[in-house]
Amino acid sequence: MNIAFKILFFLLISWQIPAQNTYFLEGKLGKSIIYMEITEYDNNYIEGNYFYQTSLKDIRLNGKYNEDSYTLYFGNDYGEDFFEEKFELVKKESNFKGKWKNKAGKSINITLRTIDFDRFKKTFSTEIEEDLSLVKLNYLHFIQDSITIHKNQEIIWFKETHCEVPFFRLGNTFSEEIKNKINPILTSKHNKLVLNQLGCSSPFNYNTGTGIEYTTTLSYLTEDLLGFHIFSSYFCGGAHPDFGGEGNLIDLQTGKEFTLDEIIAFDTSVTVYSEKNFSRFAAYRNTYFAPKLFEIINLKENFETPKEEKEEEKEEENEEGEGFCNYTAITIWEFPEWNFTEKGIEFTPTFARFARNCQQPFLVEFEKIKTYKNPKFPYDF
Repeated sequence: MNIAFKILFFLLISWQIPAQNTYFLEGKLGKSIIYMEITEYDNNYIEGNYFYQTSLKDIRLNGKYNEDSYTLYFGNDYGEDFFEEKFELVKKESNFKGKWKNKAGKSINITLRTIDFDRFKKTFSTEIEEDLSLVKLNYLHFIQDSITIHKNQEIIWFKETHCEVPFFRLGNTFSEEIKNKINPILTSKHNKLVLNQLGCSSPFNYNTGTGIEYTTTLSYLTEDLLGFHIFSSYFCGGAHPDFGGEGNLIDLQTGKEFTLDEIIAFDTSVTVYSEKNFSRFAAYRNTYFAPKLFEIINLKENFETPKEEKEEEKEEENEEGEGFCNYTAITIWEFPEWNFTEKGIEFTPTFARFARNCQQPFLVEFEKIKTYKNPKFPYDF
């Protein structure tokens, strides 16, 4: 999990009510092969999601169920008056049958059965969670798009045929050993970006395969290290578009992916994030990381606290998506986005959504943080 990179996969979150049962289904809508997920919640509310094998793009649904009768809609909150698509299904054990209808009155038979995930695991680790993403992975298709040269090294760019997600692999100027070690890692990252794109949808808008605009920039390259940054600008439904960035640094010799806290350490209590040790991780970031990072950056920037304005003016600005760019607030430096570059590490403080326009990178040259290099990081700045 990348703390600063809060994207992606910006799937529509269900009501804050506990899920009861989830069904993963495959079958046919007329002659078309589809895959569907249906989740039951309290109050007879259900959410669904399905995609055609030919497109892989999510179409999100919601509706109601009553005993073994399920009705799901796309294009409306399970209402009869306005919808683009409607599913009328009857459950028998874990299988479903019924009708698909559109707003023009067209009706098509549907038959769905429980997915046998074992047949989708043949080319992927059995540790992959059994959900519709595992199905999609088996149908992704990458083709070469272009070749660029970066620091005399060949970089091959690929695209996926179901949506717009450019990403790269190492080319022929790298040794076979390095390519065999690193390119599978890059392919895995490309897979995740594609899955995010294919899932970028809402119950009111069809997925076009373009909801997330990715920009990947190579920022650092030596014989030992590969650094790159992924910037994502996205709108997958909801009130507002959003954006975020993710820094990456990979050891070309071992394939290790370094986190920021494995690169720099402002205290011996430095803690690498995990779900189990989040409290210790957060304590380190709050007590040592954020204050020291702010101190280093502020020596150059000389930030000033914005002057207070009238309360009504603040509220108007917040409603319009604007905010005060208060770079002196220590909390914005706790979980910054980062990018390992040739000159140093760029840090982008994280603001609440209403002040997202304040986010910008601040470069900290290597010489200013050389003394804070994590002793376990095996390379010099």
